[in-house]
Amino acid sequence: MKFYFRFLSLTLLFYLTSVTTLSAQDGNYLISLISNDLSRNADAVIRKSITDVNVISDSKMLVNHQKIVSVLNANGQQFADFIAYYSDFEKIKNIKIVIYDASGHKIKSVKRSEIKDYSAEDGFSLYNDTRVLYYHYIPQTYPYTVAISYKVDSHNTASLPSFNPIGDFKLGIEQSVYKIGYPPDIILHIKEKNLKKFGVVKQKSEHEIYYKLAQVAPIIYEDYMPFLSQITPSVRFALNRFSLAGVKGHADSWLDFGNWVNEALLKGRNTVTPQTKAAIEALTASISDPVEKAKKVYKYMQNKTRYVSIQIGIGGWRPMPALEVDQKAYGDCKALVNYTKSLMDIAGVNSYYSLVYGGARRDIDSDLVGIQGNHAILMLPTQKDTIWLECTSQKVPFGFIAGFTDNRKVLVVKPHSSFIKKTTQYPDSLNQVVKTALIQIDQKLNVFGTVNIQHCGPSYDDVFTLKDLKKEKQVLFYKKYFAGLNGLKIKSIKLKDEKSKACFEQKLGINIPNYVARLEANQYYFRLNIFSLFSGIPPKYSERKFPVVINRGFKHIDHITIKLPDGLAFDFLPDNLVVKSQFGIYKRQVVKKGPHQIIYNRIFEIKSGTYPKESYRDFRKFLKKVRKLDLTKTIIKKI
Repeated sequence: MKFYFRFLSLTLLFYLTSVTTLSAQDGNYLISLISNDLSRNADAVIRKSITDVNVISDSKMLVNHQKIVSVLNANGQQFADFIAYYSDFEKIKNIKIVIYDASGHKIKSVKRSEIKDYSAEDGFSLYNDTRVLYYHYIPQTYPYTVAISYKVDSHNTASLPSFNPIGDFKLGIEQSVYKIGYPPDIILHIKEKNLKKFGVVKQKSEHEIYYKLAQVAPIIYEDYMPFLSQITPSVRFALNRFSLAGVKGHADSWLDFGNWVNEALLKGRNTVTPQTKAAIEALTASISDPVEKAKKVYKYMQNKTRYVSIQIGIGGWRPMPALEVDQKAYGDCKALVNYTKSLMDIAGVNSYYSLVYGGARRDIDSDLVGIQGNHAILMLPTQKDTIWLECTSQKVPFGFIAGFTDNRKVLVVKPHSSFIKKTTQYPDSLNQVVKTALIQIDQKLNVFGTVNIQHCGPSYDDVFTLKDLKKEKQVLFYKKYFAGLNGLKIKSIKLKDEKSKACFEQKLGINIPNYVARLEANQYYFRLNIFSLFSGIPPKYSERKFPVVINRGFKHIDHITIKLPDGLAFDFLPDNLVVKSQFGIYKRQVVKKGPHQIIYNRIFEIKSGTYPKESYRDFRKFLKKVRKLDLTKTIIKKI
């Protein structure tokens, strides 16, 4: 059996070597050799990609990267860029970049001096201990091919390179290979996804695993499709013994990993100044309810600190001490969460540092124990519910996390009992926009009035920062928001932030010139749905390939009172109706209050969920129906 494993390992090594040698021949860079199946609808084609990972020990790893990519047009430029991060614990060696034309002839070999060396700051960082090597080729013509190879000598093994061969849309793959070897005294945790679906070949020997993906046509983006990472093949890895910037760790379970985070990253970093300690004690002394205490502490933190990204410490994972945040009044997400937790401890409120993926919804993978996440939040357990706190914003309401960290699995770091838990999931019905308007039309057909708008729940996140903008920018926002109202004039703006309810109220005074159009000599018409015209009809596909995914549902409500002057009356009003679909519901009601006044009521709801690809046609049909009904006109006449 051992002989078999050695033979297989040597076979894999020979295969990788032969691929490397073969790719050095200029003839293989011919664009004409790319099959039509891979180049059709592609911006670029990965000719060969090889990642060879050799874990020497729990504190040393060598990685060989090789990539040959043919760029077919300007949109594919991103796939040819060379980007490599390094630090005191990760060194980049043997960089080789060669450019070839469409015929496979060498255009140039890139000199080391042409590769830029930047600090890897993100525009918000105060300081940063990571740097990035970067090269961007500007071609004279397309297509062209770039061959890139380099080596990484790393002492960080807490995060291993993953196998993600399909990194974007409109990217063809001729061949992508990944190999990882590791010593016998270390356990390699593996999480595989979507391998069979794409025909990924896997070979495994003793302490060595090999994956190969070949001949995959580009994936074309479709509206309302799953995230690319959910449908493409991937393999992620983690070691049970690892090192991060010189700090070693051990994790066979989330309990182990949580203990490591607590001991190696958080312990001893919770001290604040005596003055701050006294201030928190005085602030909460008369309050017995832990939630009310937490609200006071949270507001204190928001008023005192500001967010600044700080990528330093143990690989950017250890927060700066709470004392430093206290004294300097700034910190990154990790530091501000740790600082807020330190203040909660003083107030006697239980809270726990939590790791999460912020942004597009992504779970901490509970099946793969190890470093995950790109953000930190604070978890407060209560008798009724769990409260999650976003600590990087000075303005977000207490317990509000919609839009960035809601509805996903996170790691809650609790001493000796860390666990995976899901954050708040906001029901579709709470994601509300309600518009209540009083619109008047005078005898000269001028349209003016007031509209009150209330954004609540997740939609609150879209607008609550408006109050911090200057009047000119607020006006520009509303003109874009009501893009279908040509010539709209915003006469007044009043904003009210109901933070405790996560509701943002807006009252606008408006004029809409030329909204009423002539139909005949004594008849005129205009659209009843003045403020909520739906325009988001997705494109038609000859053959839908992916399920329909609605990540967040909503409920939009309109109540519009329209008044006419003496001398004008309503001549035609549309029928009341209800349109039901598996995706949502649309209701329209027109109530006549005499010859000169009506009330237009509209409710439009969309339900979140995942639906089969065969339902896309019905989904689009429903949205087209909504659009048609929103365009319904009413007729008025002179009397």
